[in-house]
Amino acid sequence: MKTHLYKSLLYLILSFSAFQVQAKKLYTEVPALIHLAKIDQQDTNGFNLVEHLPKLLYDAILQNKVTLWDSPKKQIAISASALQKIEADNFVSFQKIENLFINELWTGSRRKTQFVIIGFSFLSEGKKGKVSFGYIDFNEAIPVLTSNIIPTNVNGSAMLNYAEALYSRKYVFNLMQFGNNTFFNDINKSIQIKRDAFANPKKRIQGLHVLKNDKMMVYALDKNPGEVNDPASLIYESIEQFLNTNKATLLNIGGSKYYSNRVMSDVIVTRIEITEYWQKNKNSITYTPVSIRIFVNNKPLNDITIEEFNKWQLLFSFKSLEDVLIEKQFQYHLYKINSELIPLDESDLFIKAIKEYKWSQVRNYVKYSKE
Repeated sequence: MKTHLYKSLLYLILSFSAFQVQAKKLYTEVPALIHLAKIDQQDTNGFNLVEHLPKLLYDAILQNKVTLWDSPKKQIAISASALQKIEADNFVSFQKIENLFINELWTGSRRKTQFVIIGFSFLSEGKKGKVSFGYIDFNEAIPVLTSNIIPTNVNGSAMLNYAEALYSRKYVFNLMQFGNNTFFNDINKSIQIKRDAFANPKKRIQGLHVLKNDKMMVYALDKNPGEVNDPASLIYESIEQFLNTNKATLLNIGGSKYYSNRVMSDVIVTRIEITEYWQKNKNSITYTPVSIRIFVNNKPLNDITIEEFNKWQLLFSFKSLEDVLIEKQFQYHLYKINSELIPLDESDLFIKAIKEYKWSQVRNYVKYSKE
Protein backbone atom coordinates (compact mmCIF):
# COMPACT_ATOMS: atom_id res chain seq x y z
CA MET A 1 0.00 0.00 0.00
CA LYS A 2 2.77 2.41 0.96
CA THR A 3 4.75 1.46 -2.16
CA HIS A 4 1.73 2.14 -4.36
CA LEU A 5 1.13 5.52 -2.63
CA TYR A 6 4.82 6.42 -3.03
CA LYS A 7 4.69 5.65 -6.77
CA SER A 8 1.54 7.73 -7.16
CA LEU A 9 3.08 10.73 -5.40
CA LEU A 10 6.28 10.38 -7.42
CA TYR A 11 4.25 10.28 -10.63
CA LEU A 12 2.36 13.45 -9.63
CA ILE A 13 5.58 15.26 -8.75
CA LEU A 14 7.27 14.30 -12.02
CA SER A 15 4.17 15.17 -14.02
CA PHE A 16 3.92 18.60 -12.37
CA SER A 17 7.63 19.23 -13.01
CA ALA A 18 7.19 18.27 -16.65
CA PHE A 19 4.18 20.59 -16.86
CA GLN A 20 6.24 23.45 -15.41
CA VAL A 21 9.01 22.86 -17.94
CA GLN A 22 6.50 22.71 -20.79
CA ALA A 23 4.65 25.78 -19.51
CA LYS A 24 7.83 27.81 -19.83
CA LYS A 25 7.72 27.10 -23.57
CA LEU A 26 4.14 28.37 -23.87
CA TYR A 27 3.94 32.14 -24.18
CA THR A 28 1.91 34.77 -25.98
CA GLU A 29 3.21 38.02 -27.51
CA VAL A 30 6.28 38.25 -25.33
CA PRO A 31 8.44 41.29 -26.25
CA ALA A 32 11.78 40.17 -27.70
CA LEU A 33 14.80 42.17 -28.76
CA ILE A 34 17.16 40.57 -31.25
CA HIS A 35 20.57 41.77 -32.42
CA LEU A 36 22.13 41.45 -35.88
CA ALA A 37 25.84 42.17 -36.33
CA LYS A 38 26.99 43.11 -39.82
CA ILE A 39 30.14 41.02 -39.53
CA ASP A 40 28.22 37.86 -38.52
CA GLN A 41 25.92 37.67 -41.55
CA GLN A 42 26.67 34.65 -43.72
CA ASP A 43 27.41 34.83 -47.42
CA THR A 44 25.02 31.95 -48.16
CA ASN A 45 22.07 34.01 -46.90
CA GLY A 46 22.44 36.15 -50.00
CA PHE A 47 21.83 39.52 -48.31
CA ASN A 48 22.99 41.61 -45.37
CA LEU A 49 20.24 43.53 -43.58
CA VAL A 50 22.68 45.42 -41.37
CA GLU A 51 24.51 46.74 -44.41
CA HIS A 52 21.51 47.79 -46.50
CA LEU A 53 18.47 48.43 -44.27
CA PRO A 54 19.93 51.50 -42.47
CA LYS A 55 20.77 53.09 -45.84
CA LEU A 56 17.21 52.56 -47.06
CA LEU A 57 15.62 53.93 -43.89
CA TYR A 58 18.04 56.86 -43.70
CA ASP A 59 16.93 58.05 -47.15
CA ALA A 60 13.30 57.51 -46.12
CA ILE A 61 13.83 59.69 -43.02
CA LEU A 62 15.37 62.49 -45.08
CA GLN A 63 12.44 62.31 -47.52
CA ASN A 64 9.87 62.31 -44.67
CA LYS A 65 8.58 58.88 -45.70
CA VAL A 66 9.10 57.41 -42.22
CA THR A 67 9.34 58.92 -38.74
CA LEU A 68 12.35 58.44 -36.51
CA TRP A 69 11.23 58.31 -32.87
CA ASP A 70 13.23 58.71 -29.68
CA SER A 71 12.23 55.24 -28.42
CA PRO A 72 9.66 52.45 -28.91
CA LYS A 73 7.27 54.58 -26.79
CA LYS A 74 7.22 57.06 -29.69
CA GLN A 75 6.93 60.18 -27.53
CA ILE A 76 9.30 62.48 -29.44
CA ALA A 77 9.91 62.57 -33.19
CA ILE A 78 13.49 63.17 -34.32
CA SER A 79 13.71 65.35 -37.42
CA ALA A 80 16.10 64.71 -40.30
CA SER A 81 18.17 67.74 -39.30
CA ALA A 82 18.32 66.55 -35.69
CA LEU A 83 19.50 63.12 -36.88
CA GLN A 84 22.25 64.70 -38.95
CA LYS A 85 23.31 66.77 -35.93
CA ILE A 86 23.57 63.59 -33.84
CA GLU A 87 25.80 62.14 -36.54
CA ALA A 88 28.00 65.22 -36.74
CA ASP A 89 28.33 65.67 -32.96
CA ASN A 90 29.36 62.07 -32.43
CA PHE A 91 31.34 61.47 -35.65
CA VAL A 92 29.14 58.52 -36.59
CA SER A 93 26.99 57.60 -39.58
CA PHE A 94 23.47 56.16 -39.36
CA GLN A 95 23.97 54.50 -42.73
CA LYS A 96 27.14 52.69 -41.65
CA ILE A 97 26.11 51.21 -38.32
CA GLU A 98 27.53 47.78 -37.57
CA ASN A 99 24.64 46.55 -35.41
CA LEU A 100 20.88 46.39 -35.97
CA PHE A 101 18.32 45.75 -33.21
CA ILE A 102 14.84 44.48 -34.07
CA ASN A 103 11.93 44.72 -31.64
CA GLU A 104 9.54 41.79 -31.95
CA LEU A 105 6.68 39.91 -30.27
CA TRP A 106 7.07 36.14 -29.92
CA THR A 107 4.28 33.63 -29.40
CA GLY A 108 5.18 30.02 -28.76
CA SER A 109 3.39 26.72 -28.27
CA ARG A 110 4.36 23.06 -28.45
CA ARG A 111 3.88 22.92 -32.22
CA LYS A 112 4.54 26.39 -33.59
CA THR A 113 6.33 29.69 -33.13
CA GLN A 114 5.10 33.02 -34.39
CA PHE A 115 7.07 36.27 -34.50
CA VAL A 116 5.82 39.72 -35.38
CA ILE A 117 8.25 42.54 -36.12
CA ILE A 118 7.38 45.72 -34.25
CA GLY A 119 10.23 48.05 -35.13
CA PHE A 120 13.93 48.79 -35.35
CA SER A 121 16.32 50.33 -32.83
CA PHE A 122 19.62 51.84 -33.92
CA LEU A 123 22.75 52.10 -31.80
CA SER A 124 26.31 52.97 -32.70
CA GLU A 125 29.66 53.47 -31.02
CA GLY A 126 31.07 56.98 -31.27
CA LYS A 127 34.12 58.73 -29.86
CA LYS A 128 32.05 59.79 -26.86
CA GLY A 129 30.58 56.34 -26.23
CA LYS A 130 27.35 54.67 -27.31
CA VAL A 131 25.01 56.65 -29.53
CA SER A 132 21.29 55.97 -29.78
CA PHE A 133 19.81 57.09 -33.10
CA GLY A 134 16.24 56.23 -32.14
CA TYR A 135 13.49 53.90 -33.25
CA ILE A 136 11.43 53.27 -36.41
CA ASP A 137 8.02 51.63 -36.28
CA PHE A 138 7.73 48.64 -38.64
CA ASN A 139 4.13 49.31 -39.66
CA GLU A 140 4.95 52.93 -40.50
CA ALA A 141 7.85 51.72 -42.65
CA ILE A 142 5.95 48.98 -44.52
CA PRO A 143 5.40 51.03 -47.73
CA VAL A 144 9.15 51.66 -47.95
CA LEU A 145 10.11 48.08 -47.02
CA THR A 146 7.77 46.43 -49.52
CA SER A 147 8.47 48.74 -52.45
CA ASN A 148 12.25 48.38 -52.39
CA ILE A 149 14.36 45.38 -53.39
CA ILE A 150 17.27 44.43 -51.14
CA PRO A 151 20.58 43.85 -52.94
CA THR A 152 21.40 40.14 -53.08
CA ASN A 153 24.61 38.39 -54.07
CA VAL A 154 25.05 35.35 -56.32
CA ASN A 155 23.84 33.03 -53.54
CA GLY A 156 20.61 34.93 -52.89
CA SER A 157 17.11 35.01 -54.31
CA ALA A 158 15.92 37.43 -56.97
CA MET A 159 13.69 40.46 -56.45
CA LEU A 160 13.42 40.10 -52.66
CA ASN A 161 11.92 43.12 -50.93
CA TYR A 162 13.05 44.21 -47.48
CA ALA A 163 9.92 43.02 -45.67
CA GLU A 164 10.30 39.55 -47.20
CA ALA A 165 13.97 39.47 -46.23
CA LEU A 166 13.11 40.39 -42.64
CA TYR A 167 10.46 37.70 -42.38
CA SER A 168 12.63 35.04 -44.04
CA ARG A 169 14.71 34.65 -40.86
CA LYS A 170 17.64 33.90 -43.18
CA TYR A 171 20.08 35.90 -41.10
CA VAL A 172 22.23 35.38 -38.03
CA PHE A 173 20.85 36.95 -34.86
CA ASN A 174 21.17 36.80 -31.08
CA LEU A 175 18.34 37.08 -28.58
CA MET A 176 19.19 40.02 -26.33
CA GLN A 177 15.98 40.30 -24.30
CA PHE A 178 12.91 38.13 -23.81
CA GLY A 179 10.22 39.65 -21.64
CA ASN A 180 12.01 40.99 -18.56
CA ASN A 181 14.97 38.66 -18.97
CA THR A 182 18.10 40.34 -20.39
CA PHE A 183 20.43 37.30 -20.10
CA PHE A 184 23.39 39.33 -18.81
CA ASN A 185 24.32 36.53 -16.42
CA ASP A 186 22.94 33.55 -18.35
CA ILE A 187 23.66 33.64 -22.08
CA ASN A 188 22.89 29.92 -22.33
CA LYS A 189 19.28 30.60 -21.45
CA SER A 190 19.06 33.04 -24.35
CA ILE A 191 20.46 30.39 -26.70
CA GLN A 192 18.03 27.80 -25.35
CA ILE A 193 14.94 29.99 -25.84
CA LYS A 194 16.02 30.98 -29.35
CA ARG A 195 16.81 27.38 -30.29
CA ASP A 196 13.48 26.10 -29.02
CA ALA A 197 11.61 28.81 -30.89
CA PHE A 198 13.37 28.71 -34.27
CA ALA A 199 15.57 25.61 -34.46
CA ASN A 200 13.18 23.03 -33.03
CA PRO A 201 12.35 20.56 -35.84
CA LYS A 202 9.02 19.77 -34.16
CA LYS A 203 7.83 23.37 -34.51
CA ARG A 204 6.38 25.23 -37.45
CA ILE A 205 7.32 28.90 -37.78
CA GLN A 206 4.16 30.78 -38.60
CA GLY A 207 4.37 33.79 -40.91
CA LEU A 208 7.80 32.81 -42.22
CA HIS A 209 8.59 33.98 -45.76
CA VAL A 210 10.07 31.07 -47.69
CA LEU A 211 12.69 32.22 -50.16
CA LYS A 212 12.28 31.13 -53.77
CA ASN A 213 14.99 29.23 -55.57
CA ASP A 214 15.39 31.91 -58.22
CA LYS A 215 17.89 34.42 -59.59
CA MET A 216 17.94 37.43 -61.89
CA MET A 217 20.60 36.87 -64.54
CA VAL A 218 22.15 39.36 -66.95
CA TYR A 219 24.33 37.99 -69.74
CA ALA A 220 25.83 39.24 -73.00
CA LEU A 221 25.40 37.39 -76.29
CA ASP A 222 28.70 36.32 -77.86
CA LYS A 223 28.89 35.94 -81.63
CA ASN A 224 30.51 32.76 -82.90
CA PRO A 225 31.78 33.45 -86.42
CA GLY A 226 32.93 29.84 -86.80
CA GLU A 227 29.35 28.53 -86.73
CA VAL A 228 27.32 28.93 -89.94
CA ASN A 229 23.91 29.27 -88.31
CA ASP A 230 25.04 30.92 -85.08
CA PRO A 231 21.87 32.25 -83.34
CA ALA A 232 23.76 35.09 -81.62
CA SER A 233 25.24 36.37 -84.88
CA LEU A 234 21.79 36.26 -86.47
CA ILE A 235 20.32 38.30 -83.61
CA TYR A 236 23.06 40.94 -83.93
CA GLU A 237 22.66 41.23 -87.70
CA SER A 238 18.84 41.34 -87.67
CA ILE A 239 18.63 44.00 -84.94
CA GLU A 240 21.34 46.10 -86.60
CA GLN A 241 19.51 46.02 -89.94
CA PHE A 242 16.19 46.88 -88.26
CA LEU A 243 17.57 49.90 -86.38
CA ASN A 244 19.32 51.29 -89.44
CA THR A 245 16.10 50.95 -91.42
CA ASN A 246 13.95 52.39 -88.61
CA LYS A 247 15.92 55.38 -87.32
CA ALA A 248 12.88 56.75 -85.45
CA THR A 249 12.79 53.60 -83.32
CA LEU A 250 16.52 53.94 -82.65
CA LEU A 251 16.01 57.51 -81.41
CA ASN A 252 13.01 56.55 -79.29
CA ILE A 253 14.87 53.84 -77.36
CA GLY A 254 17.72 56.09 -76.28
CA GLY A 255 19.53 56.90 -79.49
CA SER A 256 18.51 60.56 -79.17
CA LYS A 257 21.03 60.84 -76.33
CA TYR A 258 23.82 60.39 -78.86
CA TYR A 259 22.48 61.21 -82.32
CA SER A 260 20.68 64.06 -84.03
CA ASN A 261 17.43 63.29 -85.83
CA ARG A 262 18.73 65.22 -88.84
CA VAL A 263 22.19 63.76 -89.37
CA MET A 264 22.69 60.13 -88.40
CA SER A 265 24.84 57.62 -90.25
CA ASP A 266 24.37 53.88 -89.99
CA VAL A 267 25.12 52.32 -86.61
CA ILE A 268 26.70 49.02 -85.61
CA VAL A 269 25.28 46.85 -82.83
CA THR A 270 28.33 46.18 -80.67
CA ARG A 271 26.80 44.43 -77.65
CA ILE A 272 23.50 42.84 -76.61
CA GLU A 273 22.65 42.17 -72.96
CA ILE A 274 19.77 39.96 -71.89
CA THR A 275 18.09 40.06 -68.48
CA GLU A 276 16.37 36.81 -67.53
CA TYR A 277 14.58 35.38 -64.54
CA TRP A 278 15.83 31.86 -63.76
CA GLN A 279 13.96 29.53 -61.43
CA LYS A 280 15.15 26.10 -60.32
CA ASN A 281 12.87 23.18 -59.50
CA LYS A 282 14.89 20.14 -58.44
CA ASN A 283 17.38 19.77 -61.32
CA SER A 284 15.39 21.69 -63.90
CA ILE A 285 15.88 25.40 -64.68
CA THR A 286 13.14 27.55 -66.20
CA TYR A 287 14.25 30.60 -68.21
CA THR A 288 12.01 33.65 -68.53
CA PRO A 289 13.46 36.48 -70.65
CA VAL A 290 12.63 39.86 -69.13
CA SER A 291 14.38 42.55 -71.16
CA ILE A 292 17.06 43.32 -73.74
CA ARG A 293 19.62 46.11 -73.80
CA ILE A 294 21.26 47.02 -77.11
CA PHE A 295 24.55 48.87 -77.50
CA VAL A 296 25.16 50.74 -80.75
CA ASN A 297 28.69 51.95 -81.49
CA ASN A 298 29.51 50.97 -77.88
CA LYS A 299 26.79 53.30 -76.53
CA PRO A 300 24.02 51.75 -74.38
CA LEU A 301 20.40 52.32 -75.39
CA ASN A 302 17.45 52.00 -72.99
CA ASP A 303 16.32 48.66 -71.66
CA ILE A 304 13.43 47.22 -73.68
CA THR A 305 11.04 44.65 -72.27
CA ILE A 306 10.61 41.47 -74.29
CA GLU A 307 6.97 42.47 -74.86
CA GLU A 308 8.10 45.80 -76.36
CA PHE A 309 10.75 44.08 -78.48
CA ASN A 310 8.17 41.62 -79.87
CA LYS A 311 6.33 44.59 -81.42
CA TRP A 312 9.24 44.92 -83.86
CA GLN A 313 8.04 41.59 -85.29
CA LEU A 314 11.55 40.25 -85.86
CA LEU A 315 12.08 36.53 -86.39
CA PHE A 316 15.32 34.59 -86.16
CA SER A 317 15.21 31.43 -88.28
CA PHE A 318 11.41 31.59 -87.95
CA LYS A 319 11.64 31.83 -84.17
CA SER A 320 10.90 34.70 -81.80
CA LEU A 321 13.69 36.19 -79.72
CA GLU A 322 12.15 34.66 -76.62
CA ASP A 323 12.22 31.16 -78.15
CA VAL A 324 15.86 31.52 -79.20
CA LEU A 325 16.88 32.76 -75.75
CA ILE A 326 15.13 29.93 -73.94
CA GLU A 327 16.80 27.31 -76.16
CA LYS A 328 20.28 28.63 -75.18
CA GLN A 329 21.95 27.32 -78.34
CA PHE A 330 24.43 30.18 -78.42
CA GLN A 331 27.51 31.40 -76.60
CA TYR A 332 27.15 33.93 -73.82
CA HIS A 333 28.95 35.22 -70.76
CA LEU A 334 27.43 36.31 -67.48
CA TYR A 335 27.56 39.97 -66.60
CA LYS A 336 25.54 39.99 -63.38
CA ILE A 337 23.75 37.61 -61.00
CA ASN A 338 21.18 39.42 -58.88
CA SER A 339 23.05 42.55 -57.69
CA GLU A 340 26.57 41.18 -58.09
CA LEU A 341 28.81 41.79 -61.12
CA ILE A 342 30.57 38.72 -62.50
CA PRO A 343 34.23 38.91 -63.64
CA LEU A 344 34.56 37.95 -67.29
CA ASP A 345 37.20 35.31 -66.62
CA GLU A 346 34.92 33.59 -64.08
CA SER A 347 31.74 33.52 -66.15
CA ASP A 348 32.09 29.87 -67.22
CA LEU A 349 32.60 28.76 -63.62
CA PHE A 350 29.49 30.64 -62.47
CA ILE A 351 27.43 29.16 -65.31
CA LYS A 352 28.60 25.68 -64.35
CA ALA A 353 27.85 26.34 -60.68
CA ILE A 354 24.33 27.54 -61.51
CA LYS A 355 23.66 24.42 -63.58
CA GLU A 356 25.25 21.84 -61.30
CA TYR A 357 25.44 23.09 -57.71
CA LYS A 358 23.29 24.38 -54.87
CA TRP A 359 22.04 27.88 -55.59
CA SER A 360 22.78 29.05 -52.05
CA GLN A 361 26.46 28.09 -52.42
CA VAL A 362 27.33 29.28 -55.91
CA ARG A 363 30.25 31.37 -54.70
CA ASN A 364 31.78 28.43 -52.81
CA TYR A 365 31.68 26.30 -55.94
CA VAL A 366 33.53 28.98 -57.91
CA LYS A 367 36.02 29.57 -55.08
CA TYR A 368 37.00 25.93 -54.66
CA SER A 369 37.04 25.28 -58.40
CA LYS A 370 39.74 27.92 -58.77
CA GLU A 371 41.95 26.48 -56.02
